[in-house]
Amino acid sequence: MNSSNETSDHIFNAVKTSVYLTDFIVTSACSHVIICTVQQELELKCQTRYFFLCQHLVYASLYFALGTLTHGLRLFSINSPRIVCWILFAAQVTFAQCIMLTLTLMSLNAYIAICWPLRYNSLVDSAKKKITAIMWVLAVQNSLWSTVYQSLNVSLAYLLESDNSCPNSMNGFASRQIGVAFILLCFILIVLCYCLIYREGKRAGHFVSSNVQARRTILIHGAQLSFFIAPVLITVGLGKKPKLTTLYLINTVIFSVAQCLSPVVYGLRCKQLRSKLTKTRFCCCTLKNGNRNDRVFELNASLATDAVINTQDNHVCNP
Repeated sequence: MNSSNETSDHIFNAVKTSVYLTDFIVTSACSHVIICTVQQELELKCQTRYFFLCQHLVYASLYFALGTLTHGLRLFSINSPRIVCWILFAAQVTFAQCIMLTLTLMSLNAYIAICWPLRYNSLVDSAKKKITAIMWVLAVQNSLWSTVYQSLNVSLAYLLESDNSCPNSMNGFASRQIGVAFILLCFILIVLCYCLIYREGKRAGHFVSSNVQARRTILIHGAQLSFFIAPVLITVGLGKKPKLTTLYLINTVIFSVAQCLSPVVYGLRCKQLRSKLTKTRFCCCTLKNGNRNDRVFELNASLATDAVINTQDNHVCNP
């Protein structure tokens, strides 16, 4: 029986490590492209929705990186102090909650921009940093206090003792129920915002039968959120049970695919962002090469001008 459980756990950790690693690579690559585009375009950088989008993508990449590390430790049975595993898992949960909060903030931002356009700048644009600070305070609460509570009930020697199973401190009933309540609250706010956006769009005539793009956007966002939130609710609500390993694997795959689609759903589907991608330089090497090529072009143009004019006084060089 123990051998069967160990085999099941090994397969479970192998699948989750592979899925999280793949998600990390895909999400990080897409995030790099989108963030570089936003940072280099002042028109996009000043918009609050892209500010929250970049945060969302960074948190998603870090979440998958920590998930890969945590399940990699379990997969390869690496002995590490329990406190390290607790901190890694708490950080992963914090970033997961940041993902939910940024999705909620993006929905609220869209609602205010559409329904209260005249008050948008005064309500949102000037308060981005304060909103981010509040978001972090909310995101860190559950993982912080759960870790502190669990650490008070055990000795220091237990925390420092190595454990190759890499346990976490948030599988208790209270922390799971708080997590479920948090996800449901964010989900309700998101659905409410989209309902109000749809009502306003329908009143203004944006959701007529000819406007397929608007209706398709609502449908795609709704489907992505459903595939993103439903598996999390099931996994967090049920807790860790050996009999439900297959269900957890299915939930992990669905959740990971939905999260990988976030850069496409919220970023690359935007025509304004997509139109800027061809102008973006995505790394320092490209920037240096681009600047060097520009200098070479300018120097060659200067030499050609000198040859035509054939005068030293009119020599122009812009290295």
